[in-house]
Amino acid sequence: MRAADVLYAESGSTYSGIEILQEAVERYLKGFLIAKGWRLRKVHDLTLLNAEAKKFEQQFGAFDDLCENLTEQFWAQHYPGGDLSTVGSDYEELRQQTGELVVLIHTLTAEEQRGE
Repeated sequence: MRAADVLYAESGSTYSGIEILQEAVERYLKGFLIAKGWRLRKVHDLTLLNAEAKKFEQQFGAFDDLCENLTEQFWAQHYPGGDLSTVGSDYEELRQQTGELVVLIHTLTAEEQRGE
């Protein structure tokens, strides 16, 4: 996420910035899921990963729109032929929501480590 922040500060919203945010959410969700015993799968669909996370904690439902939107923008810019007209147009909101998702994961992980 720091790389996305640096890129945004230097160049504003970019396709690479969207990809970096998508990768950050993917890795955090996968880390959370693996800690819960989920078997790692090669998947980039944040909507699917978030649905898996909701099986353990319903608070992830607050991030349904983030995961759907970020996945759509990731695929649009990552593979040729996608509609790029809106990719990154809501970058600041995506970044804010990504930060909130990370805080949730950190909070849940800390609670679990304390045995709460």
